[in-house]
Amino acid sequence: MNIQMQVCGLLIMLLLLYFCIRQKSLWMTTERMFLRTLIISMICVSFDILSIAAIVNREHISAFVLAFICKSYLVSLVAVGYSGLVYTNMDLSNGKMAHTLMLVSRVVGIGAVALIYILPIDYYNEGRRVYTLGASVQATYVFALICVLATMYRVLRYGNRMNPKRAHAIRSWMCLWILATVIQACNNSVLLVGFATSLGMVILFFELENPEANMDRETGAFNSHALREFMKQKYQNGEPFSLLLISLEKYQSDEFEMRRIEGIFPDIIRYFETVPDAKLFKRVEHELVLMFRTPYQLQKVFAQIQERFREKWEEKERGYSLVIDPVYVILQDSSLVNSAEEIFRILGAGKEEREDDSVIYIDKELLVRMKEKENIARTIRNAIRDDRVEVFYQPIYSVAKKQFVSAEALVRIRNQDGSILPPGVFIPVAEENGSILRLGEIVFEKTCEFIKKNDIRKLGIEYIEVNLSVEQCENENLADSYIRVMEKYQVDPSLINLEITETGSIKARKILLRNMEKLIAVGVKFSLDDFGNGESNLNYIVDMPVQIVKFDRDMTQAYFAKEKAKFVMHAAKNMIQEMGLEIVAEGVETEAQLQSLAEISIDFIQGFYFSKPLPQEEFLRFIEERRQSKTY
Repeated sequence: MNIQMQVCGLLIMLLLLYFCIRQKSLWMTTERMFLRTLIISMICVSFDILSIAAIVNREHISAFVLAFICKSYLVSLVAVGYSGLVYTNMDLSNGKMAHTLMLVSRVVGIGAVALIYILPIDYYNEGRRVYTLGASVQATYVFALICVLATMYRVLRYGNRMNPKRAHAIRSWMCLWILATVIQACNNSVLLVGFATSLGMVILFFELENPEANMDRETGAFNSHALREFMKQKYQNGEPFSLLLISLEKYQSDEFEMRRIEGIFPDIIRYFETVPDAKLFKRVEHELVLMFRTPYQLQKVFAQIQERFREKWEEKERGYSLVIDPVYVILQDSSLVNSAEEIFRILGAGKEEREDDSVIYIDKELLVRMKEKENIARTIRNAIRDDRVEVFYQPIYSVAKKQFVSAEALVRIRNQDGSILPPGVFIPVAEENGSILRLGEIVFEKTCEFIKKNDIRKLGIEYIEVNLSVEQCENENLADSYIRVMEKYQVDPSLINLEITETGSIKARKILLRNMEKLIAVGVKFSLDDFGNGESNLNYIVDMPVQIVKFDRDMTQAYFAKEKAKFVMHAAKNMIQEMGLEIVAEGVETEAQLQSLAEISIDFIQGFYFSKPLPQEEFLRFIEERRQSKTY
């Protein structure tokens, strides 16, 4: 009997079945559909082997049993073709046409089964050539061909809407099946259809349905891909769920602490694997997600999880123990979010919403705030793309010279309707998502362009102050980049004063100092901005090669409101000026404040008393008018 190929194909599929069953699985729709197709294919090949054996030994069995076995093989061939069509349609199940197609294919399939069993069948057995023929066989080829062509049409016509790997795997499977059918039709002694079916299953398994592809090898939990696909299926099926994210990300800045946590991470995984009614996923490094069917299941175990993390985790091999304080992000109601992709964005952004609280609940209020941030981030991107980032200038007054001698360049974004987006709205978002780096580059280039186009020295302006963000301060190439921009616009570096913040001076100090040394060498000056806000420390002034210190608005206003603040400001002013540095007081709003600060010899005044930040043309007019009238 010529059944070696079929037996080989059956053994291959048995191996695939073993690998599918032995692995931990989420049993998603695709996995169930693959398993069903695999079992149908195994039945098909088994009937193929059985039909050959029945034909060879037909003198020993009844005609009815022989016909039933052979026709059952033919029916299973159609079933395999139909399974391929259903499997293809999983990614295209939405839409009226898809539902109509599947309904029609079911009706046709039922009709095909009935017709195959009704129509007559003949047998051929001579030497190694064993096969069936007759009207029943012809009907099988017709219906199987319809399924294959329908599958190929769906893949070719709507492949861009499918999982690319699924489309590629199904195309390969169908082409293999067609090729085997053609060869077998031309040479009936070569029975390839069953073996081609098994090869098709191998392609689907390794391209798409290998359970190990959904596993994180390091932890044994389901991976991020599996989480995304599982949530997609839940949304497609209208099944609600709840999520708990446990993040150890805040420890990543401490390399020693992170190594200690990695030592007990297997114990953490083992603990979460015992949490009832939950599926465990590893989303990113040191970040786990537990998925529940209902909020009740989540709430029932959350207190226990928190209590466990308040206890020590023991690392017995190295002999240490530690208490871990994770950040928890909880989504109790999946219907608040529209898609799996949106949940992934929210889980990442949710951790940024926390203040001191380590538990963040994703509710309607939080989603509104996050949506607003997304809209602002989009506005920033569009403004950068459409060149709607502008630079406003706020004049700075010299008490000694009694004139405006400099200005601070401030970033502004103009909306499409011409209005200005308040900096307090977009700057925190830009700092959070990193676009502040690009905004800073634009402001510096536009400031250099402004200086080149206008002879600011004739107006008495000695330099323009430009802020450096923390991200810019940490950029190794900052100095070289800024020097190139100044050379491009032929700007005298002495006309530039760069403002660094105390925060910026703390982070990556060596990088910042190297950049400062390069820029100072070509003539750029530096200011320490926002002194008095946050972690003020006179040691920063000692360490940083700055020429100017800017008192923060809060510090300036406190001077007029609190008696103790006056002593602090007097002491700071005296020490700074004794170092040979100059002082700018920000946030001055009244003439009385101006006079008081002038009396204690503050060098420069900046604030709304003189002017708010102005677009460049208004700024130039403001300075020209004050210079000519000598009124300040």
